[in-house]
Amino acid sequence: MLKACSILVAPILIVISCVGSSLGQTAPTADRVLVAEGDFVAQTKEGVHPLSHWKLWRLGDGGYEVVDQKLQNTSSVETFEFDAQLMPTGFTKSVGPPRQIQNSPQSHGVTISCRYKSKELACTAESSEGKKSSVSIAADPPYVFMGEFYDLDFAWFMTGVVNLASRGNAKNGLVNVYFLTDGAKPDEIGLEADQPLKITPVGQEVGQFDGKQQVLKEFKWEGQGEFYMVRTNAKPMVVGINNGANSEIGMAISNYKEYVPWGPTP
Repeated sequence: MLKACSILVAPILIVISCVGSSLGQTAPTADRVLVAEGDFVAQTKEGVHPLSHWKLWRLGDGGYEVVDQKLQNTSSVETFEFDAQLMPTGFTKSVGPPRQIQNSPQSHGVTISCRYKSKELACTAESSEGKKSSVSIAADPPYVFMGEFYDLDFAWFMTGVVNLASRGNAKNGLVNVYFLTDGAKPDEIGLEADQPLKITPVGQEVGQFDGKQQVLKEFKWEGQGEFYMVRTNAKPMVVGINNGANSEIGMAISNYKEYVPWGPTP
């Protein structure tokens, strides 16, 4: 499940590999305040490998938006949306064609955007050539959306999942998952229910984050026959994920910089 950088296959004729391209990040506006930024990294036996750089914005309505741009394929940008309690409200994935096939008529960029409604997940996809597809599915909360996004920033994805499981209305720590599929017709997208993610609190420990020792809560994440250990700080924001069978392998937040205090409102 934790694949750092491989091949993304999505509908609307797009095949993305980890190569260079160019796409600027969202520009700041008057109702968006930059509160923090950092890197999402892979941890291996050989060392730490940066995967993406993210910026966290506080919105005028009190919610938050994380804009995550991949380092190897800068056309790949993810936007995670949260309410004021850091509960996920939406997700957008935008990615352009790989450099080596940019001029191919069979290669197009695509933007997939999903809104989390109370009992409905609604998603749209639009290619760079203007093709559009929309789909919705009855969703049993708490839930999240996933696709075959192998460069997904799992730290911010799991921040939403852990908050839903630990502070939402999850039963037995289960968060439902709805997965992106191909639609019934070419160039259409679909949605289907997938195996839920199970989040179990296992305690807390004093660990290192942001250059200082602090209390980190620990959760066990189970799904699809695997399990991982997830750590959150007091925000709560996921700061580290490690393979349950091999703690040397995982992903984490690095180079964290906080510009103004932030976190869930009381």
